[in-house]
Amino acid sequence: MDKSTFSLDKTNSNMTFHRVKYIYLFFFLVFLVSMSDIELNGQSNVKVKTSVSVDRFMEKFVSNGKANETIKAWRIQIITTDDRREMESAKSNFSMMYPGMNVDWKHVAPYYQVRVGYFENKNKLMPFLLELKKTFPSATPVYDNVSKRALVSN
Repeated sequence: MDKSTFSLDKTNSNMTFHRVKYIYLFFFLVFLVSMSDIELNGQSNVKVKTSVSVDRFMEKFVSNGKANETIKAWRIQIITTDDRREMESAKSNFSMMYPGMNVDWKHVAPYYQVRVGYFENKNKLMPFLLELKKTFPSATPVYDNVSKRALVSN
């Protein structure tokens, strides 16, 4: 057998291998598509029967969720002061440094408090708190009641 015949046989076997591979891939994809149709049809016809007590519990859970206008969330209080001008200055400085980030203030006599951000848990606010402490050394994390509307709008 000369060299040219050997290379021709090798090329033919590679082409055959690739054809077989593509044929298997094609049938596998057809199988997947057919299975996904079965699952979708199966999901659309699923009915769950629950007891009356479970239905009542779910209705109560949903109505309580709708009635509650606030939820608990972590925030960072950047300043607490009895001077309104100092509070307004801190609020505007923060807004210039972090545009688009939520900043609120409230008056808890005799103090003004500026709180920023909404955080799911304390771990998520810590890196930002460390950054803020460079500019606002008195910044502290607080667990606060937050309006659901405020969370949705931000």
